[in-house]
Amino acid sequence: MARRMHSRTLMLVDGFLEAHKDAFCGYSSPVACTFLALLDRLGRKLRVDVQGLDRLPPGRGLLVANHAFGFDLAFAMARIHAVTGRRVWVLGEHAWWRVPGLRRLAAAVGTVDGTPANVDALLDADELVLVLPGGLREAVKPRELRYRLLWGHRYGFVKAALRNGTPLVPVASLGADDIFHLVGNSFRRARRLRLPFPLPRPAHLVPWPHLRALRFMIGEPIPVGARVLGDAAEEAHMERRLRREVEGAIHEMFEDELARRADIAL
Repeated sequence: MARRMHSRTLMLVDGFLEAHKDAFCGYSSPVACTFLALLDRLGRKLRVDVQGLDRLPPGRGLLVANHAFGFDLAFAMARIHAVTGRRVWVLGEHAWWRVPGLRRLAAAVGTVDGTPANVDALLDADELVLVLPGGLREAVKPRELRYRLLWGHRYGFVKAALRNGTPLVPVASLGADDIFHLVGNSFRRARRLRLPFPLPRPAHLVPWPHLRALRFMIGEPIPVGARVLGDAAEEAHMERRLRREVEGAIHEMFEDELARRADIAL
């Protein structure tokens, strides 16, 4: 009861409805087009590099990326929209919908709640969907874990791809992990202070950002093949194999980038 009353109170602040976080419901084409055009203009001024646009599947596709602190991947979404005219929908954390104002903008530009029903509805309409399996845990990781995928036991995106016959498209975000140097365990710190959200801590007193060039590399789509029905063991094996393929493709792009920075030929 208390949670429902709290939700209603927040709704009065910005007019947000529960339905706005569902596929297509909160989306506003004029807002999304304006926002993405401004972001793409800023990205070009900052020389953000997006490679592999020609690898995007012509129909539905599940883009799987690493999650850095902040939401740098919006630059890649803006470039995809500018070059191809296609929307990229984002499967957002449940925490998005607790922040008045921000949630309205997120829904308007194409963020939806990360539920199986929303994924299925978007892929059924042959849309491009971006998923960040690491979630907040990967976004607020300490600097020692830069360019590491913290996906734990999350296989939901693989199950969605198999369920909808959708290719998995690995996407590597390069540079964003170097902008902020975070230390310690943000979740443990939040639990100690009894906060409902993780609390990242910069390495220095002032969270001064380090200027880094942002690059996004879109890898070759990984076809999922036919789903194995009625054989739980075989289906679990297929899910593990597909996830390893996606992880391997992203890690390979990490290695290429880090070797390039060190001027080491691979």
